[in-house]
This record gives sequence, C-alpha cells and structure tokens, in this order.
Amino acid sequence: MKQLINFIGKQVGKKVLLWIGGSLGLSFFAIVGVILLAIIIIIGAIGGSGSNRTPIGGNGLSSCSVTGEIDEASWNAAFSNAGAFTGKGDLFIELARLNGIDPVLAAAIAFHETGRGTSNAVVNKNNPGGIMDPATGWSKLMHFSSLEEGLSYTMANLKRRIIDDGLSTIESLGSVYAPIGAANDPNGLNAHWVPTVTKFASELGGLTMNCSPMGSQIVGNDAFKTILNEMLKYEGWSYVWGGYNPNMGFDCSGLMQWSYAKVGIKLPRTAYTQYQFAQPITRDQLQPGDLIFFKSANYAPVTHVGMYVGAGRMFNSQNDGVRYDDALTGYWGSVIVGYGRVADFSE
Repeated sequence: MKQLINFIGKQVGKKVLLWIGGSLGLSFFAIVGVILLAIIIIIGAIGGSGSNRTPIGGNGLSSCSVTGEIDEASWNAAFSNAGAFTGKGDLFIELARLNGIDPVLAAAIAFHETGRGTSNAVVNKNNPGGIMDPATGWSKLMHFSSLEEGLSYTMANLKRRIIDDGLSTIESLGSVYAPIGAANDPNGLNAHWVPTVTKFASELGGLTMNCSPMGSQIVGNDAFKTILNEMLKYEGWSYVWGGYNPNMGFDCSGLMQWSYAKVGIKLPRTAYTQYQFAQPITRDQLQPGDLIFFKSANYAPVTHVGMYVGAGRMFNSQNDGVRYDDALTGYWGSVIVGYGRVADFSE
C-alpha cells in the first residue's frame, strides 16, 4: 500500500508542479490537501486493503423478510416517523401491490430519495420519486396535486424498472438510479444508494419479493470444502491490492468473491460491501464458511475480510500474502468489526 501511495503521489506531484507554475496564486498547502483527499478517495473506493489491516445488506441477507410477508410491527414503526409518509403505510402497500411490486422495496427507495419523507420535493410537490417534468425539458421536478397521485406515478415508474426491465434487486436498480462513477455525481454520493436503500428495507421488516435469506439456506459442508480448496490453490501467493481473479492475484475481498462464486454465492466486490451484504451473526455463532470483518484504518468502516475455517483461524489475503491466520486473538482479534453469514455450511 505504501508503494501504491508513493506511486500516486509521484504521478500527481508532476501535475502539481505544472499547477504551481501556472497558478502562483494557488496555495501549495491547498494543493497538498487536494492530493491527500484524492488518495483517500481512491483507496476507500477499492476497499479491502491489505495495509495495516488488521450490520445494512445489497439486496442481501439482512434485508430479507424471514417469513416472506410484511412485518407489521417494523412496517408501522417505520411509518410512525416518516415525514410526509407518516401514517401512509397502507397506501404504499395498496399502490405497490396494484403494480405487482414489493411494498418494502418501494418504500425503502422512497425513504431514501426523500430523506425519509422530508425533502422539498415530497413536502411541497408531492413528488416522492424525484420525477422530472418532461414539459420543462426534464429540468424541473414534477408537481403532483396529492401525495397519492405522486406515489401512483412513482410506483408505475418502479414497475417499469422492476418488472418490465427485470431490475428486481436493490443492486440492479442502484446501477440505473445511482450508477457509481456517473459524470453527474462528482462527489461520489451514488455509492450510498444501495447501502442506504438496504438499510431502510431492513428497518421496514425486510424485502418480501425477489429475496431469499441465504443465511438460512443449508448448502452443506461440501460447499465449504469447495470454497476452501479453491482458496488453497493460491496459498502463498502475494497480496495484490485491487486483485479479484487468478490472472491478477487477490486482495482480501477479491479472494472471497472469487472463491464463494465457485458454489454459486455472488458476493459484492469490497470488504465493506460484503459486510453490508452478509447476515450479521455473533461470535459464538461462528462456523466454518462465515466471514469475519476487520478495521485498523480510517478510510472505510471495514478494511479487511477473511473466511472463518474453525478453531479460531481464518483464511485470507493480507499484506503477508494468501494464508491462514489466527482470527480471534492477537492483532486480528483486536480489530474485529463484526461477523457475517452468507450461507449455512453446517452438515
């Protein structure tokens, strides 16, 4: 990681000299601050770093309803303090079902888009979906005569995305509504869309459609062995920051993503998003195949992940390479953030 930062510093430094030459009025310290901020953003975007490395879910485990039905207690509690949406839970259910979509997913998106029912768009324009007015060349928000009208329009829009376009998961919708790296998102706020919608879905009781709580799915010990055997192929390899396949090499989250895919489990790319994806469990619930998450740097809430293999050990890719490590004691034990399950590998 130090080498990476030094490399970035040198490359950016060349441009700094040009900037200084062309803009004498620009503070050197301001430039340095910009460089440092850029480095932090670049590192944080990748996640799963090996340097000093020591619950929300995508359309993931902790965001699924256990029963497949709306959890009335959670649903009503969420709508008891939801700005313009307060007390409108039944209306959400009615309109979502009319369009054949999950009320929880629709509500979670609306909560996110409106700051939990408090945005100017929904309060003053009855517009819960950020719908732009074609009559203004898509430059201004549409104004609806009532919240019900605005919700009806928004639900119909969601139906087109979810049913007609087949974007049935939070992640797939996020790739359209808030694509990461979009030109109109210079501050990178789109990266928060999937985690925040997932958080709201969980708070609302969990998704009731197109969502299987994999943490309760028994996949069997053979699947765990398949994953571990795949990882063991790379034991002794060097850690590669940003690596996610054998041609590149592996960082921590890349090794997890690649290996779990061998049994059909599709993990997100970074340590933090894997943390968000997994079903939170406690330490005493750990079993082989579960994930353990760590943090020892401040650029992200989670900076490392390893697979628990039993007896307090994990298999992971870290600065010293792809290897076994003690997970629950010593250095790693001191920087644990949490534990997660993506499938039940018990026999």
